[in-house]
Amino acid sequence: MLGIAIVEDDGEHAALLESFIRQYVEERHIPVSVQLFHDAVTFLDQYRAEYQIVFMDIMMPMLDGMEAAKLLRQKDSTVVLVFVTTMRQYAVQGYEVDACDFLVKPVTYPEFALKFTRILSKVPSEAASGNEVFLKTENSFVRLSSRDILYVEVSGHYCIYHTVSGDYRRYQTMKSAESSLPADSFARCNNYLLVNLAHVSRMDGMEVRVGDRTLPVSYPRRKAFADAVARYMESRGR
Repeated sequence: MLGIAIVEDDGEHAALLESFIRQYVEERHIPVSVQLFHDAVTFLDQYRAEYQIVFMDIMMPMLDGMEAAKLLRQKDSTVVLVFVTTMRQYAVQGYEVDACDFLVKPVTYPEFALKFTRILSKVPSEAASGNEVFLKTENSFVRLSSRDILYVEVSGHYCIYHTVSGDYRRYQTMKSAESSLPADSFARCNNYLLVNLAHVSRMDGMEVRVGDRTLPVSYPRRKAFADAVARYMESRGR
């Protein structure tokens, strides 16, 4: 699902922008989640790197959009940033924070649709299709491709994402982790382990080999897990 944040204190224009987004995605059958923020301070305080696109107004109270964008880049260097403004002269400053584009108020739908098509081209295809997860580390956020995840393990109130590049922890339930990953390529081998079927090399009895690790398979989940592995292998011609 495509995640979009609109950060704008002009409620009327923010609602108009949201309506344009929803019209565009409905015409093209793109699943989307849109969240509105009326000030940049709240947006940054609550930022969870769950967005692929951020529309940021420049003229806002407390913290203007340009300064907010600089702070945003410290948290997330890859999110697609689009400024919303009444003044074109801010375009040059936008390069400092790697802004993708500008929307100049008042915005019409034809103009928006043209620009939004270009904006979407900057979003990684995996993110738009829901094949990325976003994890908060101690000091920043990490975007992970689902294909790089070996398996997810529950430990207390956390999920540990074991990946090809290392392990990452997130305060999260297994149910939430499972819902955020592609159902056709992830399956549980027991109640506390969610396995990426792309990394399964063999399954022997009550064990499954995932990458270079051997994981236990519980008896209640054995048949469903084995069926999921077989379906995945068949769909990939393996």
